[in-house]
Amino acid sequence: MAHRLLLARFAKDRHETGVALRTRSGRVFAAVSLDTRVGRMAVCAEPVAIGMAIAEGEGDIETIVAVNRQGRVVAPCGACREMLADYATGARVILPGIQGPDVFSVSDLLPRRYRKDGGWDPS
Repeated sequence: MAHRLLLARFAKDRHETGVALRTRSGRVFAAVSLDTRVGRMAVCAEPVAIGMAIAEGEGDIETIVAVNRQGRVVAPCGACREMLADYATGARVILPGIQGPDVFSVSDLLPRRYRKDGGWDPS
C-alpha cells in the first residue's frame, strides 16, 4: 500500500518515502514524505501517517513500515523513532533485515530514550 501510494503520488524532490501503518482496529493509513527546498521544513511520511490516524480517532498503532521508491523497506530516522516512542509505544516496526524485512518493537529502536526530566526509560 505504501509503495503504491508513493508511486501514484511521486513528484521529484517532493516525496521520497511512503509509509503504511495499521491500527489495532485493523484500519490502514498510508502517507508520503513531504520534502521541501528548505530541508528543515521537510516532514517524513511517518508523522504524516500518524497524524492521519489520530485525526480519525485511531491512535492505537499496531504496525508501521516505510518504503522507498524502489519498494525497499527503509528504517525510520532518529526523529521518527522519537515520535514513534511518543505516539506508538507498543507498535511493531518493520525494518530491513539481512534476509528480508524484520520486525522490531519501538523500544528496540530507541533504548534509553530521552525524557524531559533528564532521566531515561530503561525499557
